[in-house]
Amino acid sequence: MQKGKLQKRLLIPLFCLSLSLPLSANAQFSTVNCTAGQKEGWGAGKIYSLEKELRQNEDPDTIKQYVNTQKRRSTYFKVFKRDNIEACDNLRSALYFLRRNKNSSEYKNTLDKLNTLMEKSGFQNDDFNRLEVAKNLYLECEWYASAYEFEELIEKGFECAVCYEYLGDIEQRINKNREASLKYYKKSLEYNPNNASALFKVATVLNNMNKGDLALEYYTKAINLTDDPEILKKGISVFTRAVRSKPRNANLYEILGATYEKTGDYKKTYELYQRAISLNPRDIFLKYRLGGLLYETKQYPQATRIYDSILRDNLYESQIRAGKAKSLLALGQTNAALKEYQVILAIYPDSKQAKYGIYEIFKGKKDLDFIIDNFYPLNENFKPSSEFYSDFAELLTSLDNNDDAISLYKKAIAKDSKNAKAYLKLYEIYELAGEDSEAHELIKKAYKNLPDNEEIKKVFFYLNKNTQTKKDDLALHYLKEKQWAKAIKIYEQIEPKTSQIYTTMASCYKNLKNYKKSVEYYKKALTLDDKQSDTYYSLALVYLEQKSPKLAQTMLSKAVEIDPRNVKAIKLLNYLSGQIVTDILNEAYNYYEKKQYEKAINVMNEAAKRFPQDPQVYYYRGIILEAMGLYPQAIKDYKSSVRLSRGFGLGYYSMAKAYEKINRGRDALEAYEKYLATDPREEELIKEAQKKVIELGEKYY
Repeated sequence: MQKGKLQKRLLIPLFCLSLSLPLSANAQFSTVNCTAGQKEGWGAGKIYSLEKELRQNEDPDTIKQYVNTQKRRSTYFKVFKRDNIEACDNLRSALYFLRRNKNSSEYKNTLDKLNTLMEKSGFQNDDFNRLEVAKNLYLECEWYASAYEFEELIEKGFECAVCYEYLGDIEQRINKNREASLKYYKKSLEYNPNNASALFKVATVLNNMNKGDLALEYYTKAINLTDDPEILKKGISVFTRAVRSKPRNANLYEILGATYEKTGDYKKTYELYQRAISLNPRDIFLKYRLGGLLYETKQYPQATRIYDSILRDNLYESQIRAGKAKSLLALGQTNAALKEYQVILAIYPDSKQAKYGIYEIFKGKKDLDFIIDNFYPLNENFKPSSEFYSDFAELLTSLDNNDDAISLYKKAIAKDSKNAKAYLKLYEIYELAGEDSEAHELIKKAYKNLPDNEEIKKVFFYLNKNTQTKKDDLALHYLKEKQWAKAIKIYEQIEPKTSQIYTTMASCYKNLKNYKKSVEYYKKALTLDDKQSDTYYSLALVYLEQKSPKLAQTMLSKAVEIDPRNVKAIKLLNYLSGQIVTDILNEAYNYYEKKQYEKAINVMNEAAKRFPQDPQVYYYRGIILEAMGLYPQAIKDYKSSVRLSRGFGLGYYSMAKAYEKINRGRDALEAYEKYLATDPREEELIKEAQKKVIELGEKYY
């Protein structure tokens, strides 16, 4: 696509070629391709040059120049452009360096200016809003401003795992410093060891540092922890290369097979597991994986044979035996499956997997006493204790079998009236189910039997509160503990529901990745109160998770319409609009490249209707018109592009070329001069423009 000057001219200003948004720590591996020419206004060229120098060497003099220029730019935008948002971003970029000495008067004065501007802008300066703005600054490629906000949030202890991961990304962008980015990603993992995104990024950095074996360990952890299609896709690429370089390594085939299994490509998975087994026939857990695959694909006889082949030499492997029991049950061999679970319990009496397996066989057909009697048929002395009942009940609760769990907790209390755990767990089930009278009676009984138990006392006195207050407090407790499903259950009981309750429930569903329900509840919130800008913003984020950028753009537009000072919505809307424009431009370019100019023009005409204030639209339409030989129309569009953005220097360059083609040399000379005055960065075009200025200057001056 880089064939010749026209195509180079066409492609240089593209903002970003990916619609994948890193809106959260889990929206990983998005490509943010920022190109030159984004910054506008006074000092834009100098900022670009200074940032380039800072990437190479953060010497004190360059830092000082950068800070002073950003401070002056903030004044320019505040006074002349009346753009407080841009002015705030300039100050954030300066503060990134100034915060290294927070005791200095310069830092304090600059921070005061930022806070004053944010207050004037109506910006809600809470941690959540600052995090959203920091993410959007990252999307805008405002690396230093973004890093400043992330560092401030870390200092306050807010969402440190997310912030450190973004700082690692920024370090890669700014300095391409692998050691520094690795340090940030590992810090993220200290706060959230199961962050698949950060694990994958650690692996990628290690791989680039030629630490392949260590990288593969992190890749493996990341893949085991996620179903994210982007990570799995990259994982397949990584491990495909790995097996090519180490074709005798069974472990690599196994991991690649497991990755394909998560994508649903079972044929490929089967081939890879078979290859791994041929290289390492003694690996029983590899065979277990193959058995699991056969079970998932409903090949139960084959799965059973695999499990039997392992058990011949490994009689005490409970996981293998449980896998066999599931396959036998699927084949309708209930007694055989029951015996396998009983063997497991004979060897490992506390096996939750085997207990639940037997429970599943008889659930709904036999009572709980019969089920428990089948756990240890050879142990005549076994009698369930109160603790046994409560432990089994807890297992059933964790697997959403609450009715039988209630019966077991009651048995536990009947066996031992001082079993505090049984009281408290049963109380929680009643509370979540909204069975308030049962919950109240239970705790009164618990307090009578255990008056000195601190937890029971706390619940007993809590019950004297107003019912609504109790529910609110309990829901907030679950929110704090990030127990989203439990919070939803409590909120479902609160009536009447307010817009805020629906919004909170929507947020819980979003955290559970149930985006359909999340959208439903955000819409319910808006039905009750359609003037909440932040609700539209949150709904936009869910639409982005669902890969629906157009719907997200509509919601963001509504958010900004309601509150023109909603900074995070403004920033995300601007970015998203740029992404959608880029999509349109790429569609037009595909037609242009094939010389289907009429189709390309139709696409650009539609873009001009949708985005009449975007300079790129007119610039690219001008390029296409020029290719069609319609030079006056092309010049008109180039003029529109520079009118909308004075920093859009390529508009002047293309205008000059078009003027030359219709023999208007004096106008071409003026356009070349204006292009050079914009402080351009395209070296080839600069040389061409300078040459033309000399040639045309000799002719017309």
